[in-house]
Parts: sequence; structure tokens; C-alpha cells
Amino acid sequence: MKKLFYMALVALALTGCANAKKEEKALQKEVLDSHDKVMGDDEKAMINKMKLDTLIQKADSLKIDQQTAKALSAKIVYADDAMSDWMKNLNLDNSGKNHDDIMKYWRSQHTQVKQIDSLLVSATTEADVFIKKIIKK
Repeated sequence: MKKLFYMALVALALTGCANAKKEEKALQKEVLDSHDKVMGDDEKAMINKMKLDTLIQKADSLKIDQQTAKALSAKIVYADDAMSDWMKNLNLDNSGKNHDDIMKYWRSQHTQVKQIDSLLVSATTEADVFIKKIIKK
């Protein structure tokens, strides 16, 4: 009877470990998928930065607000730098860490990626509005 109890306990523990690993991998995948989306937003932001830089160079002849264009360009650079810093600091190696620490790490990474995405989307949207106003003139 004791043998059966211990075997059931071991089986339950192994199942729990497998579920924990699945949960960790699922959250890691969610973070990396969010990163992929943010990279698309970053690409759009950098295209807008190039447009803004061109407008800044031609500001006098186009009669545009150069300060606003520079501020928008700086906002894009800030968001892009935040993305680069996040990618440099990302640690995919979870070996030696317990489940709770791994989940806490990936949740914090998910929060950071969402914040960076918000920065990029905001900067891109503001730049789009500014650029479209210039094009309409």
C-alpha cells in the first residue's frame, strides 16, 4: 500500500513539473511573440524618423516647425533605444531557477515589452500626424 502511495506521489510530482515547464514556455512564447510585433512597430517608427530627418533638413524651405520635428524624432529614438536595451538585457537561460522566479521574470519582461510597444506606437502615431500635415501643405 505504501509503495502504491509513493508511486502515485512521484507521478503527481512529475506531472506538476511538466505542467510548470509548459506554463513557463507558454509565457516565454507570449513575450517573444509580443517582441516580434514590437519589431514591426519599430520598423514603422524608424521609417518615420527618416522622414522627419529629411523634413528637418528642409525645414526652412518647407516652412515647418523644426522644433516639433526634432522632438518627434527624439521620441522615436528614445523608444528604439528602449527596445535595443531590452533585447540586450533579455536572458533566455532559466537554468537553475525555480518555477516562481521564472514566471516572475517572464511576467516582468512581458510588461516591459508592452511598455516599449506603447512608446513606439505613440511616437509613430504622432509622427504620422505631423508628416501628413506637412504633405497636405
